[in-house]
Amino acid sequence: MKYIYQILLICIVTFFTACSSKQELNLNEINSISLNNQIIVAGVPQTYRSPVSVGLGIGGFTGHVGIGINTFFTPEFSNNEDLRLQDSYYKNNILLSNMIENEFRFQMKNDEVFKNKFTPFGSDYTIYLYVPKYSLENATFSSKVQIKMIIELKVIDKNNNIIYQDKKDNILFSDNYIYNENEIFYSKEALIKASNLAIRQVVARLILDMKKN
Repeated sequence: MKYIYQILLICIVTFFTACSSKQELNLNEINSISLNNQIIVAGVPQTYRSPVSVGLGIGGFTGHVGIGINTFFTPEFSNNEDLRLQDSYYKNNILLSNMIENEFRFQMKNDEVFKNKFTPFGSDYTIYLYVPKYSLENATFSSKVQIKMIIELKVIDKNNNIIYQDKKDNILFSDNYIYNENEIFYSKEALIKASNLAIRQVVARLILDMKKN
C-alpha cells in the first residue's frame, strides 16, 4: 500500500509541475465548477538545504602570481521540527487533505461569485489542489510558533486543459502566534486550531485571486 501511495503521489506531483500555458479565468464563461476531492499533501523532507553556500579556500602568492583552491558546498540540516509536526498529524489521526477540502468547499459555497457556480460533481471545470509544503515557523522574539502552508491550485476544463493555476501561502500575522511547540505537538485541539488558521487564510487568498483573474 505504501508503494501504491508513493506512485500516486509522484503522478500527482508530475501533473502539477508539468509545463502549461496559463490563461485568464473568465468567470462569465464558467457555468459550473467543482473540487476534485483527491487533495495530495506531500511528505515532509528529512533534511533541507541551506539557502547560503559556504566556501572553503586555500590560497597563496608566489611573486605576483596567486594560487588558490576553493570549494563551495551547501550544508544540509535535519528537519526535526517539521517531521515532528507531520508525526503529530499521524498520531492524532488528522488528515490535512480533509481539512483543506472542507474549508475550500465551505468558502466556495459562501462566496458571492462562486456560490451559484460551485457544484459537487459533473461540472464544466474542476479544481485540483496540492500541498507541496507545510512547516512550523518560530516567532522572532518568542517561543510561539505558527504553521506555514503552501497550496497550489489548478483549474482544468473537460478537455484536461489547464486554464488557470496559482500558488499561495499564508501570511504570518503576529496575532496568530498563539501556541508554543509543545502545544502543537501534544495537544490535538491546538494542532487543529493552528492548522485551520493557516488553511483558512490560504484558501481565502486562492479564491480571491481566482475572482481577480
